Amino acid sequence: MLKFLKNLPLRRLLLITFVGQLIGVVGLVGYLSLINGQSTVETLAVQVRQELTARIEQELRSYFETPHEINRLNAAAFARGELDIDEAQFGEAQLYQQLKISPTVAFAYCGSSRKGEFFGVLRSPQDGSLQLSYGNSNNKFLRDYYNLDVAGQRTFKAFQATKPYDARQRPWYRAALSAQKPAWTDVYIAFTTRLPNITASLPVYDRTGRQLLGVCATDVVLPEEFRSFLNSLEIGNSGQAFVLDRQGNLIANSSDEPLMIEVGDQVRSLQVLESQDPLVKGAGTFIQNTFGEFDQIRGSQQREFRLKGQRQFLDIVPFQDDFGLDWLIAVVVPEADFMRQIYANTRTTVLLALVGLALAMVLAILAAQILTRPVIEVCEAAENLAQGNFDQRVTTPPIREMRRLSRTFNSMALQLQSSFAALSQSEATNRAIIEAIPDLLMRTYRDGTYIDIVSHGRLPDQTGLKVGNRVQDSLPPLLAEQRLEMMQAALATGTLQVCEQHFKSGPKTLHEEVRVAALNQDEVLVMVRNITQRKRAETALRIAEENYRSIYENALEGIFQSNTEGRFMSVNPAMAKLYGYASPAQMAAAITDIAQQIYVDSGDCHRFTQLMAQQGYVQGFEYRSYRRDGQVIWVEEDTRAVKDDTGNILYYEGMIKDVSDRKQREAALQNQLQELQIEIDETKKAQDVAQLTESGYFQEIETEVTQIDLDSFWS
Repeated sequence: MLKFLKNLPLRRLLLITFVGQLIGVVGLVGYLSLINGQSTVETLAVQVRQELTARIEQELRSYFETPHEINRLNAAAFARGELDIDEAQFGEAQLYQQLKISPTVAFAYCGSSRKGEFFGVLRSPQDGSLQLSYGNSNNKFLRDYYNLDVAGQRTFKAFQATKPYDARQRPWYRAALSAQKPAWTDVYIAFTTRLPNITASLPVYDRTGRQLLGVCATDVVLPEEFRSFLNSLEIGNSGQAFVLDRQGNLIANSSDEPLMIEVGDQVRSLQVLESQDPLVKGAGTFIQNTFGEFDQIRGSQQREFRLKGQRQFLDIVPFQDDFGLDWLIAVVVPEADFMRQIYANTRTTVLLALVGLALAMVLAILAAQILTRPVIEVCEAAENLAQGNFDQRVTTPPIREMRRLSRTFNSMALQLQSSFAALSQSEATNRAIIEAIPDLLMRTYRDGTYIDIVSHGRLPDQTGLKVGNRVQDSLPPLLAEQRLEMMQAALATGTLQVCEQHFKSGPKTLHEEVRVAALNQDEVLVMVRNITQRKRAETALRIAEENYRSIYENALEGIFQSNTEGRFMSVNPAMAKLYGYASPAQMAAAITDIAQQIYVDSGDCHRFTQLMAQQGYVQGFEYRSYRRDGQVIWVEEDTRAVKDDTGNILYYEGMIKDVSDRKQREAALQNQLQELQIEIDETKKAQDVAQLTESGYFQEIETEVTQIDLDSFWS
């Protein structure tokens, strides 16, 4: 070996040393990088899948707890008589409010055990509006559908069902009676919407707990709401999440695939093995082949399988609640979704290695061609290479001058190996942070030149938003000047700069929140978030508040809110003027007891309180009232009671108008009628006397009387 080295030409020695060692080091580093990357990806994949399944399970629990809470509220109201299930005269307002605050609920209703009467509020499958539906003996159990106003009160009849409906024969009613406690039905096709539903039901008993009054239930349309949540999850680039029952029926998935199949006139659930999505079908096939049946899975499972030669990561988690739900949550993610960036980095490393190899060969050839130069120049050239121009390691040759060069190269290789490890870790960390930030990220120089741009499609494209361009190329002049000022301030002070900007993008106005932070003395990080929707919502809320305030302040009738202690919480200017006060604040401060200071007759106040307790509102309620100066006026009041979830009255709100003029006109009219009646009676008497005196009988008597000799008569 030494003899061979002694006769080895320097040019060939340089080629063998540089090229051979470079290929070995790059190959080893690339191989180790790929292996470590795969190990990191497996760990990351497990963490991502566990987080996704935990989020899905949490969402399912919150999604399916609401129906049982609604059932408990409605059962209590049913037992107290606040829901008129048998006659359907009142109670729709409570159900209306429940559906307004629970967008995932499709139908809230109760059925009576007496004759199967039905009463509930549903979301119209045509336009999403809320409707009242009831059936009883009054409509021959042909369910009537009524539209509801914004207060939850029925307005007009929309249509009537064509078939009788007996609540006692429905699956949800029987499920509650069978369980004698809160229960779920199986997935079924809804009677009204023809969509897959699941129903939570609860039996209702009287106060003794012995007599069954009926059953209250709540429908949930399975795929519509929950699928939008699954679609919003970031499951790699092509991963899928889905929920299925123990029979293999798909309950929901993160794709847009229909979950129901029509077979003739019948509709049934889509089986996971019938899915057109390759990942979902492949995962279902693997589960069946591994466990035999879906009901054999008892605990969380983390498995891998291959689909078309590609490795897939699969997580399966059973989902159960206290009321009988027993489903499976599955998340499947292709390995390629995680390895794509690692493969790209590997290709970049190989390309850089090839460039370095070519450069090393050129330098080796040049070194061989300048053998006439002193050996010390070769050593100095090698030391320059050790400062970062190469990433290879060399063995120690027997040549003295090259021995010094080899030590330099070995030192450089150790530094590169450490740098590669730190770079890989830093890149993974930074990439995870960047992916998690829902903003447009831009790294720029001091003068506004873009160095790097990461958008992920989160903001609309802007003209000139390209690497190498400047801020002035992508924004209007005023916005660009403001952003440059923020960049200079961030560099000068080292503090985070925040502002909001807006600009035109076609016919639309976009609003952005801009944050600028200094990275070093010459570079800044610019983070842009689209806040257009938030700004629109704020504008709409402000307009709505201004409109309400304008109506309240400028109304011609008095508008007020009062508490149950007899004080006004708020009054509008028309109300204060009606009662002779200079301002609403003066009236609210002056009236401390409405019953004593407003009502002339205490009986009217008592009657008002009774009506509110019985029906929760009054309409056209007329009574005499005191003004500030003691004058008595007639007023007409329309008021309703605002209650909390338990039915307790929080406060009253209503409108009052002065009807004194009308009352005076009514009294004057009554007096005129009485006077006219007296005149009619006197005329009638005169007519009767005339008719009597003109009769033949009266004339005969008068003739006979004139012929009588009174003296003879008395004697």
